[in-house]
Amino acid sequence: MLSDTHPNALWLADLYRGGAAITSDRSLSEDERLRRQQEHVKEVMERMSPDFVIHTGGVRLAATGGMEFMRRYTKRRASLADANVEPLEFDQILADDHYGVVHGTFRTSRGDWKWTRVGMGAWRFKDGVAVEHWELSDGPTWDEFFLAGDPGAFTGSAEEFWTHGV
Repeated sequence: MLSDTHPNALWLADLYRGGAAITSDRSLSEDERLRRQQEHVKEVMERMSPDFVIHTGGVRLAATGGMEFMRRYTKRRASLADANVEPLEFDQILADDHYGVVHGTFRTSRGDWKWTRVGMGAWRFKDGVAVEHWELSDGPTWDEFFLAGDPGAFTGSAEEFWTHGV
């Protein structure tokens, strides 16, 4: 049964809430924030399989890829936004030995465009490590936001869009 006290739920809570706490801590210098974010990412990656698979948000921009794709995708997504998928609050973070779900409110912004939405992340675990993740959000708006942030009129595949220039 999914619970908020399962070790996988606690890991997900730390992944999301821990990263959000670092981002929103105004007492940190930029150097200290960057150091803590890098440390947090390193700790999170220790619980991810080297064969990890991500399923990105979007409709036109929906793509599936492994760990190297995820690294490039994350960099590209960040380059297309001022604030890249900031968690604002969480309604539920539940997991068991096999699956986890995160339900919350997220914001992404670029210039004057602030896109706040309720979204979910679904996770699959095997032998105590994360092996798969699905980003569940308003797909058409996801596409609109990130395509509008691209300085060129991109016409390739979703995989090519997310790995372009990174």
